[in-house]
Amino acid sequence: MVFCMVMIGGITRLTDSGLSIVDWKPIMGILPPLNQQEWLVAFTKYQAYPEFKIVNSQMDLAGFKAIFFWEYFHRLFGRLIGLVFFLPYVYFYFKKALSAKLNKKLLVLFFLGGLQGLMGWYMVMSGLVSNPDVSHYRLAAHLMLAFIIIAYAFWIILGLKYPGHNFNSHAAMKKSLVIFALIITMQILYGAFVAGLDAGLTHNTFPKMGRSWVPFDVSILLSTLALFENNVVVQFVHRSFGWLLLFMTIIMFYQQRNLANAIQKKSIQMMLVFLIIQFLLGVTTLLMYVPLLIASIHQLGACILIILVVRSLFFTFMQEE
Repeated sequence: MVFCMVMIGGITRLTDSGLSIVDWKPIMGILPPLNQQEWLVAFTKYQAYPEFKIVNSQMDLAGFKAIFFWEYFHRLFGRLIGLVFFLPYVYFYFKKALSAKLNKKLLVLFFLGGLQGLMGWYMVMSGLVSNPDVSHYRLAAHLMLAFIIIAYAFWIILGLKYPGHNFNSHAAMKKSLVIFALIITMQILYGAFVAGLDAGLTHNTFPKMGRSWVPFDVSILLSTLALFENNVVVQFVHRSFGWLLLFMTIIMFYQQRNLANAIQKKSIQMMLVFLIIQFLLGVTTLLMYVPLLIASIHQLGACILIILVVRSLFFTFMQEE
């Protein structure tokens, strides 16, 4: 469900639907407008904010309903995830089926889920002031927290499936995996920046950016903000991390043959194969000017890649407890 939530969030962003609901009502917001009058009230609220005034001033009620759907569905699915987690948790808690250690982990996961809801509204708020677009920093924080939830949940699952296991690993393999995981994290962060700044709509060529490998004055990199706010620089950094990860896959492919046991090899090999697929999805998204379907699959691919990275880390660092 969290996988699906990330994809729904990506579609919400790509369809510019995220600012269609201008208030946050965790309980009352469960119900959408149910009649013409309620739709007109919701549309009137939307018309009071910058996105309508600056970007969508020609939008009619039918157009509003289209963007309203994805934001509403995004929020509704988030509430549903909360219920799917909370109700079984209460059942198992009162059945005394949870160890103290597992209970703590589940409470952390529940807290992260609630925090994600707050982060989502904090992100939306940034687009309701003067600039009709959400802060790409808050967008990145919202997306990264989703990946943290996925990674932590899957780590718990692996701990339940392989209790008390000790996977011995070579020091060089550990080091490579940690570096790989850090680069993946930065790559996903910059992917969020690319989405938030619409940086994927510039320099839609590959492997060069237009006619150059570096399509800007290198001195611009001396400006710290350019690394995070200039859409051309952000796309360049995202591309660069992609090449770096491909280079890392070559190193780890040769390392895992001699330095990993059978279960680690399988995990690492899956991760490396999918990284290549994700790289190709990214290139396709860029060359096709960010089509909704391919871009959504690319974002979902990042979720799968994170799962495989967590699996590799688990089988490399997990010690018997």
